[in-house]
Amino acid sequence: MTDRKRKRPALKRLRRQAVDADFDGGTLTSDGGLVLLREVDRRLDLIRRVDQAIPDPRDPIYTAHQQDEILISRIFGIAAGYQDANDHDALRHDPAFQVAAGRTPAENDYSEGAYPLASPSTHCRFENRIDSKAIFKLHEVLVDTFLDSFDEPPEEIILDYDATDDTVHGNQERRFFNGYYDSYCFLPLYVFCGDQILVSYLRPSSVGAAHHARPVTKLLVQKIRSRWPDVKIILRGDGGYADEPLMRWCDKNDVGYIFGLPKNKVLVREIACEMTRARIQQSYLGGKRACFKWFRYRTSRTWDRHRWVVGKAQYTGKGANPRFVVTNLPSDAGIVDTTRHRPMVDGKRQPWEVKEAGTQCSVAWNPEDFYRTMYCMRGEMENRIKEQQLCLFADRTSCTRFMANQFRLMLSSLAYVLVDGLRRLALSGTEHSRLRVDSIRLRLLKIAARVQVTSRRVVFHLCSHCPSAALWDDVMLRLCRSD
Repeated sequence: MTDRKRKRPALKRLRRQAVDADFDGGTLTSDGGLVLLREVDRRLDLIRRVDQAIPDPRDPIYTAHQQDEILISRIFGIAAGYQDANDHDALRHDPAFQVAAGRTPAENDYSEGAYPLASPSTHCRFENRIDSKAIFKLHEVLVDTFLDSFDEPPEEIILDYDATDDTVHGNQERRFFNGYYDSYCFLPLYVFCGDQILVSYLRPSSVGAAHHARPVTKLLVQKIRSRWPDVKIILRGDGGYADEPLMRWCDKNDVGYIFGLPKNKVLVREIACEMTRARIQQSYLGGKRACFKWFRYRTSRTWDRHRWVVGKAQYTGKGANPRFVVTNLPSDAGIVDTTRHRPMVDGKRQPWEVKEAGTQCSVAWNPEDFYRTMYCMRGEMENRIKEQQLCLFADRTSCTRFMANQFRLMLSSLAYVLVDGLRRLALSGTEHSRLRVDSIRLRLLKIAARVQVTSRRVVFHLCSHCPSAALWDDVMLRLCRSD
């Protein structure tokens, strides 16, 4: 067969020398760092757990690609920056992906023993056979991986809840227009504990932020307490989660919560004196000035009890900015410094509640310290969601079927578990411990390598001039040492 090659245009000369470029370098890869993710998976045992959570209905006799190979190529591909299944039309021949999937790469696609990984069509069929039972089991894998990351049970964990928009541009199932985000979108629910993800649950955007938050919390608490019966669990979220059924369930099941509380006239009236003080301070000192206050509050119809609220009376150059946080944290750290208290309910003062000086109550901190150290830290979760959507393509929900899009969201979460596992296992305690996912990808995964295959060894000859070579060596030593 005649080998016909298209004539390439001439590049700018280098003095007397001609400059040319061609894709004939042989067994090379631009993702040499995937061998690190392979070691992370060995430590976490993630792919095996995911494979066992998804039933495989195919006949083994006619199966060319094992399910764990499909999972590795897809999850590792997302971690390496390849967002589409179509990318695997070329990546299925990449030696780094073949080694990650447990196959020995051949010299070229036509040599004896050459056997590429799954094609885009196989990935598409795999995505579309996932059902809700498999998604539930995959969430169990996320929680089990989180629990296994601790050597000893912690005394306290804080679970951060948040929802975000996932804009869509087609006619996907269960997509709706959301007026707040001004777009057709989904509204996935995320739950993180620190940097580790526990839930990535896709929902239509026609529901509120707290939709299904209570059953999700019930399952999470049951799973966590089955391993850590004595752990103290605190939920934290913005005003969308100040939902009476969720808070009532937490009160009955010894689960703490710190939720933002949407403002109303009664709450604003409660901090009127503090707002006046903040306004006077701002007029003299400029900038943003805030005063804080603890008080008791209960709605007239929906809440079943009084709850403690932190009021933040902030005044800026643009005017008043009141904020509120509701909590039920226990009383073992707080002391009442007044002998009598009159709670306010819907603007009406209730009868005096006589309390002796020194009586313990649920006011556990100075209100400003509580607001800034306990509630405001939930903002760190926004960075984790940013990594999910911007770095790991969690918003790539372009399938027609809703459950297929839920599985794509889960694939991005599983890729995050791998990259976060690399950050936690190999970068903790170093100056690189807070690197974002895209920075880890650029410095540790996207490294050119020439792959040499012999009868006894597969050697990755990495780029000699890699800027992060020292970091890469240190990470490899940390991951490969005995557990």
